[in-house]
Amino acid sequence: MLVKPVDLVTLPESLKNRQFVDLTDNCNEVDYRLDESELLKALSKEAEYYQTHKLLLTKALKWERQLQNPCILLRGQALRQTEAWLKIAHTHSNPSLSIQTDFVKASLEQPTDVRLGVFIASDARDLDFASRLNDKLQVQGESTWFEPDKAILGPDYTTQVEPGVEQAENFLFIVSQDSLADAATLEELHLAAALSKRIITVSYQKIDRSQVPSALNQGIWVEFSSIHGDEFSNGFETLYRILKSHPEHVQGHTQLLIRAVAWEQSGKDDSALLRGKDLQRAKLWHKQAKNQTPKPSELQLLYLKASRELPFRKVKKRSILSLSIGITLLVMLARIFGLFERVELVAYDHFIQQRPNEIQDDRFLMVVVDEESTDFLKEKLIARKYRPGIGTISDDALSHALENLEKYRPRLVGLDFYRDFPGLPIVKQGLRESDNLISICKSGYEGKGVEKAPEIPIERVGFNDFLSEGNNETPMIRRHYLMQSADNIFCNTPTSFSLLLAERYLQQEEVPYTSPMTPEGNFRVSTLGVGERTVKSLFVLQSGPYAPRIDTLAGYQTLLNFRTVSNPTEDISKDPNHFAPSVSLKALLEDKVPAELIEDRIVLIGYVNLTDRNADYWYTPHGGMPGVFVQGQMTSQLISAALDDRALISWFSLGQELLWVVGWAMAGGIIIRQTVRVPRLVAGLTTGGLLLYGSCYGAMVYGALWLPLVLPSAAFVLTAGGGAMLNYRLRHS
Repeated sequence: MLVKPVDLVTLPESLKNRQFVDLTDNCNEVDYRLDESELLKALSKEAEYYQTHKLLLTKALKWERQLQNPCILLRGQALRQTEAWLKIAHTHSNPSLSIQTDFVKASLEQPTDVRLGVFIASDARDLDFASRLNDKLQVQGESTWFEPDKAILGPDYTTQVEPGVEQAENFLFIVSQDSLADAATLEELHLAAALSKRIITVSYQKIDRSQVPSALNQGIWVEFSSIHGDEFSNGFETLYRILKSHPEHVQGHTQLLIRAVAWEQSGKDDSALLRGKDLQRAKLWHKQAKNQTPKPSELQLLYLKASRELPFRKVKKRSILSLSIGITLLVMLARIFGLFERVELVAYDHFIQQRPNEIQDDRFLMVVVDEESTDFLKEKLIARKYRPGIGTISDDALSHALENLEKYRPRLVGLDFYRDFPGLPIVKQGLRESDNLISICKSGYEGKGVEKAPEIPIERVGFNDFLSEGNNETPMIRRHYLMQSADNIFCNTPTSFSLLLAERYLQQEEVPYTSPMTPEGNFRVSTLGVGERTVKSLFVLQSGPYAPRIDTLAGYQTLLNFRTVSNPTEDISKDPNHFAPSVSLKALLEDKVPAELIEDRIVLIGYVNLTDRNADYWYTPHGGMPGVFVQGQMTSQLISAALDDRALISWFSLGQELLWVVGWAMAGGIIIRQTVRVPRLVAGLTTGGLLLYGSCYGAMVYGALWLPLVLPSAAFVLTAGGGAMLNYRLRHS
């Protein structure tokens, strides 16, 4: 306001840009009236903004003087309004001060679930007394919830103040004729009573106590004879002593109520229930609360009850049974479609590898065409001691080898290489007339077939087809192919090379052999007999680790139980290629093989030199093996089963698998249902998994019985997971 002329140049910079109400040019009363109107207009302009600015500054300064006392921080609607004001102040010509910004920031950062010391409920017409009481409490370090102007909170006032009532340890009701007539204040009282809060009634007026609600009369009553001077101080001292009485009980009540309200607001989520030490402390508090005030509320009692019962809630047994059966059917359906075949075969290979070593089979001698023998044959050809042959061992070399063998009378001689061409006279007669000589052919069902040697009758010929998985680069042998439909073009015999050798050997031992072939050329399931042993067959309803597909389980086939022997010479702990003694063809041609290695044995001759195109090489669970050793393993399996009672690999039928899988599915469900605590649950599931693995391991290693591992594991885990979900739904319903 400019009341007399001044030199504007002399004014401070902060005033030069201000708008003036100029009174120096007034000449009459009308001029003054106009200036008064302009002044009043300027004062009322943004009055609310500056009022908030002043109040916030007052609070912030008090907060700073009291070393940033957290009890003074803003809460509830006051905080929300101030936060909105602060956003406007950033762009205002008179912006907020840094102390105001820091004060609001500290208010926003305070924990939302912090416990309050006092909630003050009052009518707006009791504001002077309520404000003084609030300030006095904050000076004493009490955190308070105080809404001086309820009208600005709108119709959802109760919803906005509920957190304050819930979090407060004490509910302070300022009783007056006005507060008793105010619906919002009485609503706060009813909420506090429902939550069993410690209600303290403060009066500073003469009140007829017979007219007040029962919740106030039943609570603690503190009278202030005056709102000024010593009378106020005396009343406050009484109030403060009450607030500080039984602090552990009141704090426990508030803490438990905050947790109970959070549980209720979360839809009674089990994760919000009490556990461990928190539950033990709550139980102790409840036990001691019988003779204390305030008493536990209905919500607190319900919360404690739910917390106690949480660890013991279980899914119904029939739910676990239904879940187990459903998961089992789902897993078995996936098994039928071959979804588990690859991983189950990996598990099968693992357990096959765990079978113990055995002694060498002294019924066999393996004569191998190795690299040294190949070089020896080349030298003989160059020296013209052997005439050139077609593809495989030359006729001269073969005749020489057979002569050296016959001197020591072997039981049987098996030629594991193709001879689909006529031989020279030197070898023809021997091939035709040697009744103990067995040869091979290959059917044309998969790829190109190879015919037998012309000189050898079909009765002494077996097919050498293998059943392999994988690609052409890594063909895997796990099965023993015993019989198939005869190929009338290339290989007109239903009997495999290994089965024919075993059949001839057992015949000489006068051990009966039972053929599974019917007159129609089909094969009866699991009826092939060697002595008193029946060789179990893989078929659709009894497919072992394979998917039950007709195309892959054709003919008569079983699983191959490899014989492994320690081979210290090559430092191999389990060597399937060392299952029987072996010598080189060169040693045989030079007559350097001891007679006892040949006499009365089955001698198999085949290629192991992989650089020669006549050699075949296969992968097995124990590693790579030349074809002649695979044939030897297969023949040894049949003969040893008949004569030595050596185990054949066995497996469950589809029905037995179903029971096995449903059993483990139920085990997973039962563990989840019966076990509550996480450490025990983990221990139970781990123990279950180890028992499953141990069962499969023991069955294969000690009983030659293949038990599925992946199928029951999947059922075990899925049922456990499903049971956990049912538990979750049960405990969150």
